[in-house]
Amino acid sequence: MPGPAPTAPTPPASPPPAAAPKAPARRLRRPTPSPAADLTVGVLLLLVMVLVFLGRMFAYGMDGWAAQGAEGVADRLDRARRTFVEGQLAVAVGLAGLAALLRAYRTAVLQLLAVVALFGIGVLMQHDYDRGHPAPPPPLPSGYTPCHSGSGRCN
Repeated sequence: MPGPAPTAPTPPASPPPAAAPKAPARRLRRPTPSPAADLTVGVLLLLVMVLVFLGRMFAYGMDGWAAQGAEGVADRLDRARRTFVEGQLAVAVGLAGLAALLRAYRTAVLQLLAVVALFGIGVLMQHDYDRGHPAPPPPLPSGYTPCHSGSGRCN
């Protein structure tokens, strides 16, 4: 009787296929706007910001004029002006950042010029407010008696 049939030798395990070389990561490339479009958008944004600023400052001036010197109106309007300038400064910084992300470099530069101008205006407004509201004088020392002419009780 013949023995079991010989089995064919199994081929050695083949190595795993070599990993395919990875393609370099693709970067998203945004097209750069044309210089004319970039400059036009930048000038229009700057013009709109200037018109909004002038209109709002005119409105604050009219509010002060209409109040006719009522108590506390000047301080309220000063705070409102400074708050408006700070808000417009934040908008200009945001627009400059957006323009830089969109590779509209001329628009970004114009917005940064607006940021510098608004920052200067804000500093001048704060300086004017601080000069109009000086710190209170220090308290008098204990035991202080005012010196009146001829009283003989002067320190």
